[in-house]
Amino acid sequence: MLSRREFVRATPLLLGAVACSSSSLRAGAAEPKPPEIGRSSRKPRAGDGVATLDVGSRGGLRVLQITDNHYFCGVKSGLAVTDGDTATERDWQEYVRIYKPDLIVSSGDLWHDNPGGRGQASLEWVLPKLERLGVPWAMCWGNHDQLDRFQRGHDALEGAANSLYRGGGTHGDYRIDIRAGSKSAGRIYLMNSNQFGLTAWQTEWLRRTRASLKPADNPEAPALAFFHIPLLEQKSLFTLGKTPGLWNEEVCNEKEEGQALPVLAEGGRIRACFCGHDHTNDYLVRARDVDLVYGRSTGHSGYGGEKVRKGAKIIELDFATGAYTQVSVFPDGTRWTAV
Repeated sequence: MLSRREFVRATPLLLGAVACSSSSLRAGAAEPKPPEIGRSSRKPRAGDGVATLDVGSRGGLRVLQITDNHYFCGVKSGLAVTDGDTATERDWQEYVRIYKPDLIVSSGDLWHDNPGGRGQASLEWVLPKLERLGVPWAMCWGNHDQLDRFQRGHDALEGAANSLYRGGGTHGDYRIDIRAGSKSAGRIYLMNSNQFGLTAWQTEWLRRTRASLKPADNPEAPALAFFHIPLLEQKSLFTLGKTPGLWNEEVCNEKEEGQALPVLAEGGRIRACFCGHDHTNDYLVRARDVDLVYGRSTGHSGYGGEKVRKGAKIIELDFATGAYTQVSVFPDGTRWTAV
């Protein structure tokens, strides 16, 4: 099995972009620019940036987070389906059958890179697998979700069955407003952490989209956030032997060095943020009253399975109290919680 270092070396064109970095994007150094990965090439239109999910009379929301699926990782040419890819798809079906989520969120690295320009074909191969799950789903971009033309990817994602993806004109940043019948009850923010982590572009989008909420949107509703690359605080606040959970590799926060958390915490509505990226970590830290949570790496073709069992997360948000719970789950129905 590959380590992260070997995993990155396997994709040399991305080495400079995705290797762990200690450099920072200094505030005020330059105007924010949209990300390269997931950059839109058309202007926003009506409906961009906002989706709606109605859960009826339910008092809460159940989310299945899958992350780092890495379809076609290790395949040198074409779209040869690996045993790992087959196992990942089978696990998806079991998660849905057993845990019955209201929403599926793929938090980055759905497919693996773009060798020979095959990224679009990889995406279009994966989309029917998501559609056949029969559950509303969304995704955020990871550093390995590479394409020749990202707008083609946006269009395919938005046009797929059961898709709540709405990032086609907003460079991959969007929100899902959760309704319980006639009431606005909760909110999901999905942000494109591209290859650098959350930058000023994403945090400014978050401020704008929160400011656009109207009284009827219930701005005080509890919220969750999803993005691929962890925050600096997931490194700085971890203490070996004291922080519950699994730590098996260095936190790769890339160029995110603390600028995102203050914005995420503004207003106190985001209860927790969920990421992926580092396949053998599964723990949470708390900062500014926000939980920063590693998702459980899902894809069998990605590295790390010999250290940490591949799985997913079930996240439940209570609309009345604003409280949430999260647990790592596996396709045989077992669960794991850090203690």
